[in-house]
Amino acid sequence: MPIFFIESKNIINETAYITDRDDINHIVKVLRKREGETLNLCDGVYDYKSKILEISKDKIKAAIEEKILNQREPQKDVFLFQCIIKNQKMDIIIQKATELGVKALIPVISKRVVIDISEKEEKKIERWQKIAKEAQKQCLRPYSPQILRAIEIGRVKDFLDQLDLLIIPYEKKNKEAYLDINSNTNRVGILIGPEGGFEEEEIELFKDLPKVKIVSLGKRILRSETAAISTISIVMHLLGEM
Repeated sequence: MPIFFIESKNIINETAYITDRDDINHIVKVLRKREGETLNLCDGVYDYKSKILEISKDKIKAAIEEKILNQREPQKDVFLFQCIIKNQKMDIIIQKATELGVKALIPVISKRVVIDISEKEEKKIERWQKIAKEAQKQCLRPYSPQILRAIEIGRVKDFLDQLDLLIIPYEKKNKEAYLDINSNTNRVGILIGPEGGFEEEEIELFKDLPKVKIVSLGKRILRSETAAISTISIVMHLLGEM
């Protein structure tokens, strides 16, 4: 059954008030819910099993029957620094990163990035955030990742103080440089290159820095979107978040 997200302020005395027009439309016109039927709600902390009491044009009133602590959000934080790639592929990365539990996604501009978003960045970010929100609802995650403004690749180093580890998959790295993570690691960054990969001088920016691990993803050359999804999945597994 779908889950609908509700702000904590809209839960009063064990009664929930759904006021989002899109949610009301979905509940009434798509799911065809009626008074007396059940709804699953979430405020990011708790899941609520509820029963519809009243449906009107502007709100749905529901009685909360059961309250359960939500445990679908990862306890450890993964940040994806993704070099910008072509539209549909970037959309896929945002969708799958959300499903896999990424905390935030930071678009990155590197030398081989061919997409220029500078003149329409706000609209791009708004669209990407919407994709993340839709994916969040689909996978029943309480929060969607934040999509930050794009940065130049050299500025990824500015985030190292906030991370325990930055992982950079690189196709020219020795195949024995496997991806592994210490169990005490809590905040991991992943930097993924664009369609054409990284320039060697870009890798040089990071290779001698503490907290940075340049790794191989195996014998085959992966597309950017495949590398992103694969690396997030491996990292989440090693962190115990899968």
